[in-house]
Amino acid sequence: MRPVLFLFPNLLDEEGDHTQVLPKSVDAAVCQIHGLIAESEKAARRFLRRFQFEAPKTFRDIPIQLLNEHTADRQIDELLDPILKGQCWGLISDCGMPCLADPGSNLVFKARQKGIAVETFAGPSSILLALVLSGLGGQHFTFHGYLPKEEPLLIKAIQEMQKRSSQEKSTHLFIETPYRNQKLFAQLLKSLADNTLLCIATDLTAQRQEVATKMVREWKKSSMPEIDKRPTVFALRG
Repeated sequence: MRPVLFLFPNLLDEEGDHTQVLPKSVDAAVCQIHGLIAESEKAARRFLRRFQFEAPKTFRDIPIQLLNEHTADRQIDELLDPILKGQCWGLISDCGMPCLADPGSNLVFKARQKGIAVETFAGPSSILLALVLSGLGGQHFTFHGYLPKEEPLLIKAIQEMQKRSSQEKSTHLFIETPYRNQKLFAQLLKSLADNTLLCIATDLTAQRQEVATKMVREWKKSSMPEIDKRPTVFALRG
């Protein structure tokens, strides 16, 4: 097989059955790789053990290299060296699609510069799933990643999103560390106008998946959604 960098989708729900979410083409490609690039070794082994390799090879025999917030730019070139020498490697993030709110973009850019073939597969992305399920419209949208933690900056970011959304008729999406979800939600209710539409998309693709879109005035009359320590994507439209 020709040298290639595969961008593999990963599950959003680590306890789920990958055959229900990932295309069969992923199984075939994973079994051909010489190594895997991942955010953490634990997540990489959890991903690999889902697949059946040709005996005597097992998921434990696949070399793993790390790509995360601690990876220096010079190390990215080193990650690509085995592919330049004729091998096939894969790239995953801890969950969802690599390069979307996760590491990988710089690696793909460098691979393109070096003439390395890059291929990807259809798979779950919490950002796109939340956008589709929210009902808020995907013709024009912006993903902001994590919002500022400091309250004055957070309030300013929320209000600017609302203003832009109203002016541009666009949907704005963002995320938070799961244990801070409730604090963010409370701040959203304080900072947004009552007629702003707010979507909470939690545990996407898992059995406990919950998606709700309401005006802020309706959220204020409802009980607090159960989002503490649960992966959640927030979306709003002014």
